[in-house]
Amino acid sequence: MDRGLVRYVGVSNLSTAELLAAQAAMRKYSIVSNQVLYNLNQRGIEVDLLPYCQKQQITVIAYTPLDSGRLTKRSRLRSNRKMQVLEDVTAQTQKTFAQIALNWCTSRSNVIAIPKSNGVDRVIENCHASGWRLSPAQVHTLDQAFS
Repeated sequence: MDRGLVRYVGVSNLSTAELLAAQAAMRKYSIVSNQVLYNLNQRGIEVDLLPYCQKQQITVIAYTPLDSGRLTKRSRLRSNRKMQVLEDVTAQTQKTFAQIALNWCTSRSNVIAIPKSNGVDRVIENCHASGWRLSPAQVHTLDQAFS
């Protein structure tokens, strides 16, 4: 018996094939979100899952958008090219590495980011990743450096 208590359904870590199967099984209620790993260093969802979600108006909730802290500090970046690109964009925007990485995630349509924060200062820093946008050229430069 359906008591009408469900309004929206969110899922986690579903591939495109799994999402299609879940949608077929849940015809009465729409799946509105899929929480998946997504960040500058880990972009596998861009192959088919992200485009599918965008087409279906399914919000992608990007977890670990700072790649477990690897995108927050110069010392954690393994590639000099990546570090240089992030430093350039940081200089252009006057934002931190974390703010750049979070803003990059949310520059994609239908993507929101849920970063882990271990203190009030990090929460404040993360909040400053919103309210502004990377330019298309900056997004492109980051895409190329982190591809």
